Amino acid sequence: MDETIFFYEPDDPYGFLSNFACYPIVVEEEKWSSTEHYYQANKFLKSQMRDEIKYAGSPDEAFKLSRHYEKHIREDWSSVKLEVMKKAIFEKFAQHPKLAFLLLNTEDHELKEHSHKDAYWGDGGNGKGENNLGKILMEAREFLKEIRPYNLIRYVDSSILPTEWGTFALHGFVEPENQQEHVALTLGKWTADSAVLTRLHSECLTGDAFASMRCDCGYQLRKSLELIAKQGSGVLLYLRQEGRGIGLLNKIKAYHLQDDGDDTIEANLNLGLAADMRYYDFVEGMLSYLNVKKIRLLTNNPEKINALNNCNIEITERVPMVEGINPYNFNYVETKAMKMGHKIDIGPEGQRFRANAKTYN
Repeated sequence: MDETIFFYEPDDPYGFLSNFACYPIVVEEEKWSSTEHYYQANKFLKSQMRDEIKYAGSPDEAFKLSRHYEKHIREDWSSVKLEVMKKAIFEKFAQHPKLAFLLLNTEDHELKEHSHKDAYWGDGGNGKGENNLGKILMEAREFLKEIRPYNLIRYVDSSILPTEWGTFALHGFVEPENQQEHVALTLGKWTADSAVLTRLHSECLTGDAFASMRCDCGYQLRKSLELIAKQGSGVLLYLRQEGRGIGLLNKIKAYHLQDDGDDTIEANLNLGLAADMRYYDFVEGMLSYLNVKKIRLLTNNPEKINALNNCNIEITERVPMVEGINPYNFNYVETKAMKMGHKIDIGPEGQRFRANAKTYN
């Protein structure tokens, strides 16, 4: 097994693993301020002692109260305490997806509570303790590896990203199956009940980086960031699925066929590829990490709506995204509307490009 990860104090780098880290849990409709509150209170059967510990002002206070009532601990405690702790830990990571992703980030490292005071839950400070808390955490980690959405994506790290629209947070993710990398840009704060303005943007090197006019991708990317900034909060998922999933070099081949008269659908099919090869199941994991359950989706694409509905994401509103129509991309945009069902209202201004549309499709 790889190098051991030690944890103890909640303010340490891996402090989120500690029971003294203040992450509330709900068990059987009862809310507890931390797993420590839940564990210590369940040592007692008398409601007065349980409630006093439940409403303690901090995990430390809950621990001290438990010691104060030590003579009243339930008789079967030694036989049930492992299961009580396991329930608390599993609920903690089930109810806090961000923590679940951080736990998975520990990969296959051994996890040890480095406590010189406790040789049962911890390692006793000398590495010889039973480390039962670490064992439960590693069991929870193995469980999470096998279930959605944690088996679809891994969180890597976050940083600050200043842009012309504002200072966003940049979050990195990777699909474990194929090592494909994706990022999320976030601005502002929200709760799990918020309907967050969200854009799923597939990578387009030519449009996003080179300002190509033969598609509307770059225009939509910049407009999305502008709208999120104006709103004061929101999410842009930048998905590394170039050319609707066919890849950059195949995209260039498709462009060549479009130069010769194919539309964007025909070009893909004539290359032996599907019209759209993108998939979105892993997006559930990215949004879960970001604590986003409801969204106002910036899109014209009904397939994105269908995909997110299948990912347990509630779409409260579709926000149209019509931006950057010009003579070079008019046929491309119209093909998306006519052949792919995109909900695009070109409008009177866009219609003037019809007569002057270039051959690019």
